[in-house]
Amino acid sequence: MVALPVVPRLDGAGVTRLDAGETRRLPRARLRGAAAAVVLVVAALGLLAPAPRRSERTAPAAAPEPALLAAAQQAFHAGRIEAARELLARIPEGKLPPEKADVAAYLRALLAEDGGVYEQALTGYLSRFPQGTFRREVTLALAKLRYVGGDYAAAENLLAIFSPGVERSATGRQALVTRGLAQLGRGDAPGSLQFLLSAAPDLKGSREEEAYGYALAEAALRANKPAAAMEALRSMLEHHPQGDYAPQALYAMGTALEMLGRQTDATAVFRQVAQRFPLSYEATRVRDRGIRPGSGSSALLPIGGGFAIQIGAFTRRDLADGLARELRQAGAVDVSIRTGTESPPIFRVRAGSFPTRDQARALGERLRRERGFSYQVVPR
Repeated sequence: MVALPVVPRLDGAGVTRLDAGETRRLPRARLRGAAAAVVLVVAALGLLAPAPRRSERTAPAAAPEPALLAAAQQAFHAGRIEAARELLARIPEGKLPPEKADVAAYLRALLAEDGGVYEQALTGYLSRFPQGTFRREVTLALAKLRYVGGDYAAAENLLAIFSPGVERSATGRQALVTRGLAQLGRGDAPGSLQFLLSAAPDLKGSREEEAYGYALAEAALRANKPAAAMEALRSMLEHHPQGDYAPQALYAMGTALEMLGRQTDATAVFRQVAQRFPLSYEATRVRDRGIRPGSGSSALLPIGGGFAIQIGAFTRRDLADGLARELRQAGAVDVSIRTGTESPPIFRVRAGSFPTRDQARALGERLRRERGFSYQVVPR
């Protein structure tokens, strides 16, 4: 008889382990079968790896650096930042192939803890990999640093590689908005407005649409075009009423209304800023103006509520655009073109934004007397 460690018994509750010293006497005739059972159980528990093939025994071990880089990337994407830094620190310089060195350099820049180190890492990446995989992302990050630091000309110069009409990625769309803001910060409001308008096809309907709408409105305000700013702000607030830029957009709308001479409407919008976003910086600016939140209904405010006049409806967009231009030349404000849901769509040309029907009708009558336009009062 030969002493053999007892195989752990598998039951409904899992594996039941016996004491290390317990043995069971087996006949020699059953020894081979018992040993096979041990192997099968151990393999089932994942404790026994298959024997390597001959080719695997002789193959050299894979270089550890690419594996370390892959592990660092996984840790970074999983949010384990310290682990990613530690793994990257174990990769010696010059030990990665060029395509992997590109990735490692970009990851090191993203993981930099100090602002100065971060900037140096970004600059170093562009110097080492001028055509690198992450060239656009690094350029955008470096331009944002220049913009935040007040060096608007440098930011705009960096972002010259991004052009309207061709950007299809989130990086490209963010770069277009930042480039327009850098141009605005440099003091070229008309140029910024023209650039942002040219980028509309790239940005409308995208995740960057809200930031784009606010940048466009700011450029229009500084270019002394409050009507264009109102149009951009209204569209932005209709699509993103609780967005990140909502307090700033409402305050900018109040400023645009002041520039248009509509002080009562401007005060109502400023009051709404304090009502809807009482903890925002813009609410503090409203209170500094001596305006306090009131109990008035926001439905009467000129941002989606109230009344307008409709002057025409067309099945061709070019005809609607032509009438809109005529209305603006006639001094009408808040001119917009609403695209209907019909098939084919109807393009409705509207103007004005008023809390009451009588005020909207007054604009319609003026346009009828001065230009011969017919109109109807419609809800906004």
